[in-house]
Amino acid sequence: MLKYIYQSLNKAIVILLSLNFFLSLYLISNIYDYRISFAKNEKLSLKKEDLQFKKDLLLKQLEEQKSQLTLRRVAVGRLNMTTPSSKNLVFIKKLGNTDE
Repeated sequence: MLKYIYQSLNKAIVILLSLNFFLSLYLISNIYDYRISFAKNEKLSLKKEDLQFKKDLLLKQLEEQKSQLTLRRVAVGRLNMTTPSSKNLVFIKKLGNTDE
């Protein structure tokens, strides 16, 4: 009877140790997957920030172009302004000391 209890106890210990081993492997696998996912997430976050910066820069350039087109449209349409020809251009040259 005592021998049966020891055998049952040994089987239970072996089962628990085996279960502990496999659960440890599963935990290590999950931690590894988590670290890989976290690294990918960080790379994507950096790429997103870079793309957001480029997007903002492009939007700013688009704003400037729209405002320039609007100014040109108003200047030509409402104010009857024209682009100067080469004979209408005036160049100013400063003589003397250029440090002032």
